[in-house]
Amino acid sequence: MALILDGYNVIGALDRYRVAGTLDAAREALISDASKAAGWTGRPLIVVFDAHQGPEPERTELRAGGAVRVIYSAPGESADDVIERLLSRLEGSATVYTADFALQRTALARGSTRATPREFANLLDELPAVTRSPNVPRKSR
Repeated sequence: MALILDGYNVIGALDRYRVAGTLDAAREALISDASKAAGWTGRPLIVVFDAHQGPEPERTELRAGGAVRVIYSAPGESADDVIERLLSRLEGSATVYTADFALQRTALARGSTRATPREFANLLDELPAVTRSPNVPRKSR
């Protein structure tokens, strides 16, 4: 099951990205976190952004955690349009992280699940305990 992030929606909903200073820094932080989540969950992760604020139409980022597919919508279409197309292709095997109620309803109607940006933050908060390097000492109990 793929994880799909409504990029700018997640950035706008979570303080951890809003405090990044610039939109570029927030976008980079989200993609970095998405890579960690992909590596931990072992699930494909796709981050979708509106093109009018992004540099490239599509790219796959390979980072330490895992591969993240980053998609910028084409001119004249929204990130929601791209996510709806992905949901049609994935046929109910995706979780969409968004605070957009209409997009949540679309995900459910297409047989996928929906989750809030806060739930993505909760997933990230679980990561440090399981993604530590084996060379990092753990606290004794």
